[in-house]
Amino acid sequence: MYELHTPVNIKAVAKYMGYYLIAFTFVLIVPMIAALILNNTEAAIYYGVTAIAVFICGSAIYRALPDYDLETKDALIIVALVFPVSAFLSAIPMSLSTGMPFFDAYFESVSAVTTTGLSVAPADVGPVFLFARSWGQWVGGIGIILVVLSVLISPGTTAFRMYKANYGDMKIKPTVVSTTRTLGKVYILITLVSIILLLSSGMSLFDSICHALCCVSTGGFSTRSDSIGAYQGSLIPAAISISCLLGAVSFVLYPYLFKKPEKIFNNKELKLFLSLIALASTIFAFTLSRENFQYHTIQDNLFQIISAVTTAGFSTFDLSILSEASKAVLIFMMWIGGNVGSTAGGIKVFRVLLLFKVVHNVLLRLFLPRETITPIKIEEQVIKSEEIYNLVTFMLLYTLILVGSSFIFILHGVDTNNSVFEVSSALSTVGLSSGVTGSTMPFVLKAVLIIDMLFGRIEIIPLILLFMPGTWIKRKRSSKRKVKI
Repeated sequence: MYELHTPVNIKAVAKYMGYYLIAFTFVLIVPMIAALILNNTEAAIYYGVTAIAVFICGSAIYRALPDYDLETKDALIIVALVFPVSAFLSAIPMSLSTGMPFFDAYFESVSAVTTTGLSVAPADVGPVFLFARSWGQWVGGIGIILVVLSVLISPGTTAFRMYKANYGDMKIKPTVVSTTRTLGKVYILITLVSIILLLSSGMSLFDSICHALCCVSTGGFSTRSDSIGAYQGSLIPAAISISCLLGAVSFVLYPYLFKKPEKIFNNKELKLFLSLIALASTIFAFTLSRENFQYHTIQDNLFQIISAVTTAGFSTFDLSILSEASKAVLIFMMWIGGNVGSTAGGIKVFRVLLLFKVVHNVLLRLFLPRETITPIKIEEQVIKSEEIYNLVTFMLLYTLILVGSSFIFILHGVDTNNSVFEVSSALSTVGLSSGVTGSTMPFVLKAVLIIDMLFGRIEIIPLILLFMPGTWIKRKRSSKRKVKI
């Protein structure tokens, strides 16, 4: 991180934000087409005009600035800017077409691009709005950066640094551009599988498309106010659960499905992920058995655990009636989240696995000579000390944000359990609500959840760098004169 001793190259950041704006034009065109199909000409005009304005702005920035090679810090800042800017641009036509207050529309847009699913929208906002925010979640799940890398940027140092800032070190092809294109194909394929599953389970075409976009992105927006609880039978919840699991598994594993299936089944992160689902389902079933309401033992129990740990955020019943013990199980699973390299949020199972390894290593060293070298390994990967520092930093920041945000909710009269539940849902980009989040929620609490959702999707550190003065301004060294006495 020594690069951060010098500020970012603002022109380089602006240049590639121009690339991003050009790519985002196509994101806005899709809801415009949907509005035309759904016979909402007014909404189509709003989305179309916004798309044209964004394209003109992006093209002007792109043409005005020369090409630059991005440094790591520049790429991190771009990643931090993409999500709040995407939400802002999406909120403009959303607010105009629905009549929602702009801040509420921005909340919905942030919830969409961060794949969270918390909502403050009124009950009847129309099919264009429902599709637009589902589409926003799907785009946010794979990341607009992937679109930029796949289509607009050539292979090289810049592409590598933008990819690493958003996806880390995982690669399945020789270059990051070919890797992103493969990941994009996987994403589209499992989306189509999800649509087929939902159609086969009896869901309408419109609902199937909207829910599939949200399942695979582990977003959680539904076309019904009662979420999945509005549908009868067990087929639809089962299809939703399968689709959410497909989105929460690392996309890097899918290309090995037919070539080296043993690589998938032997993956330690995936094994721990499935084991946690089984364990949490057992505990959750025990807590539900002590509740005084009717529920389907297997369907509701397993569904809610999968919904929480995949950070999808769908529900089959009103979670506000749950006891503190039941909510605590869901909170714990929301904290953990899905696999690294998936669309799921949360701390991630890989980090949990790494924490277990670190604790085991500390305990082991108590019985060994001090000079003994005990490397930490996960499968064949040796974990570097820098990664452990990053893990400790992330966990500390995650905890501080969680505690601080929950305290603000408590100050506004929300009880502790519901405060932690709601903040955990936002910070892990889940979307489950205990009944606190809604259109009547105070402005301050909406703002807190917006910030938490952005922290959860961008993974904290890039967003913090965005607001550090040293990121933008070069500090002058103070020269101290020696005074002779």
